[in-house]
Amino acid sequence: MNADNACLICAKENLKILISIPDVPTLCNRLCASEREAVGAPRGHISLFYCESCGHVANAAFDPTLVNYDGRFENSLSFSPHYRQYADATATRVINRYGLSDKRVVEIGCGSGDFLRLLCNAGNYGEGYDPSQRTRRLPSGRGSVNIIGRNFAIEDARVADFVCCRHVLEHLVEPVDLLRQLRESMAKDNAIIFFEVPNGLYTLDRLGIWDIIHEHISYFTPSSLVRAFQEAGFAARHTEPAFDDQYLWIEASVNGRPAEGPPTPPPDELYKSFGERFNEKLSLWRRRIQQLRSDNKSVVVWGGGAKGVMFLNLLGVNAGAGIDWVVDINPRKQGHFIPLTAQKIVGPEHLTRDPPDLVVVMNSEYEREIKAMLDDIRIACDVESA
Repeated sequence: MNADNACLICAKENLKILISIPDVPTLCNRLCASEREAVGAPRGHISLFYCESCGHVANAAFDPTLVNYDGRFENSLSFSPHYRQYADATATRVINRYGLSDKRVVEIGCGSGDFLRLLCNAGNYGEGYDPSQRTRRLPSGRGSVNIIGRNFAIEDARVADFVCCRHVLEHLVEPVDLLRQLRESMAKDNAIIFFEVPNGLYTLDRLGIWDIIHEHISYFTPSSLVRAFQEAGFAARHTEPAFDDQYLWIEASVNGRPAEGPPTPPPDELYKSFGERFNEKLSLWRRRIQQLRSDNKSVVVWGGGAKGVMFLNLLGVNAGAGIDWVVDINPRKQGHFIPLTAQKIVGPEHLTRDPPDLVVVMNSEYEREIKAMLDDIRIACDVESA
């Protein structure tokens, strides 16, 4: 993709450059078993263009040959009580709104099946598809959950009553094609779909720059998300931001009139000023880390997911250069290393042996939860959200 190509969503040739970032990890949530493996992790580039017509943002430098979602990919958020509360509320909302009981439910990119299990606890029969998982059956209250360890195929949703897909669409090279094929394959006239993606407007407006990663091909704004579903033939019913505006979800039906038209694209100034605001935020944090190091202050990052990985990589802070540890409550990440910058990921208990002066929280939504954990292990330090 370049400025002469068409938008992934509306097919208009009104693309403008947003920002370019060289040499970033191609897969932020890849588990690196050693410091050496982390330093040698695959590198890619980010080159973001935005569409003046629908407001969509896409990474023209995405290289699919560098991205492999195998058993070394780990991005589960379900170890956080705060996130589990959000996922439970989301599942409860769609179950109640659409009367999901004794229904066939399909999830595209289900991960370990946590959200699918929530849906099926209401007495539904679920199938989840994800190539990073092994095929297995999960216990699920009154329903059933089958995890199928392969990529989703269009025919898998043919008789589904409800199809959900969370944080997958932004990874697809041709997102509208998937939606169009899904619409054509779903045989039940009253079927509902629910998709959730990162909110590109949050990145643009609130400078959520740590969410810019190589494997996100698309950054959906409310306008471009609704437009994508309309282009595919779905009727958009509800679209809202969630999780402090970091996420964006849409509910749509196979048939019927849309409940809402496409929102107005974000103002042009948000795009035009983004590069300058991006660089200002990086400069602020570089100066902050440098000053802390000059003052012999110990700093750790809390959050070994994509945000933490990009924070360290965008700032160019390698292990031994001011931040040596990254804390994560996901035990599957602990003992591994951050791609390229090579900080070791540890559990919260590590801080009792090496107390920090500052904990940098990578997602402000978890700040209260993290402060409570620090209190529990009797760590008194400053806490600041990035």
